Amino acid sequence: PSQLVLHALDVTGSIIVAAHPAVGHPMVSVPNESPVEVRLDVTLEAAEPGLRITTATVHLLGMLTWLDDVQCDAVLSGSVAGCHCSITGEDPLTDLAALASAPGGVIESGRIMVHDAMGISGHTIEEVLDPDAKGVRPLLWSAFETFSAQDEVKALGEEALGVLCEGVEQGTIPGVVCSRRSAEGLCTALLGRVLCVDVSPHAVTLLRLQREGADTIQILLPPGTTRAHEAGRRLRSLVQDALVGGLLP
Repeated sequence: PSQLVLHALDVTGSIIVAAHPAVGHPMVSVPNESPVEVRLDVTLEAAEPGLRITTATVHLLGMLTWLDDVQCDAVLSGSVAGCHCSITGEDPLTDLAALASAPGGVIESGRIMVHDAMGISGHTIEEVLDPDAKGVRPLLWSAFETFSAQDEVKALGEEALGVLCEGVEQGTIPGVVCSRRSAEGLCTALLGRVLCVDVSPHAVTLLRLQREGADTIQILLPPGTTRAHEAGRRLRSLVQDALVGGLLP
């Protein structure tokens, strides 16, 4: 494509950007080491084939500085980036290195805004890097692990996912109803469906589509859910408990 942008986060809270701006783009004329104000938007979409569902977005205003060749080499060699090892086990610089011949820069920002199932929240970069102020990074799964966990959750079937949603509403299953929105304009073929829109070590987010409205519901996973394959197993156990509980007088 004529324009391509990739990004990664380093241990200092700087966002590393590799870009290939389109011809005539304003960024082309910005000289190295000359800070310029930019806005960065990152979108997380659900792994649901055939449907485009935005799960969360992150927005920030910051200062972008293009780096010279020596600084770019330092970044691409891994001497600056390090968060990828402790968070996902993947190297985000692999794809960035493919754009090594393109302009490379670093965005620095003091605050980010997150839009997710729980609403809107603001966070400092320090909170993102160390939310508990104890030097321990938050547990996240790699993209591959997340997709695998979503497949296991969807394999339970939408009827089972519906049981989980009802359990949260009744207070018998740990979770929270994040939002209720109108289903006006929703394709009738989607009514009655329950979709898995996100899976993390902390919760599974479901979207239940009914004629009465669209509900976003989070099923809280037990503390210590560190492996992606555990998510489906833990939800299956919750469904079984809910069904058995419904049969008992």
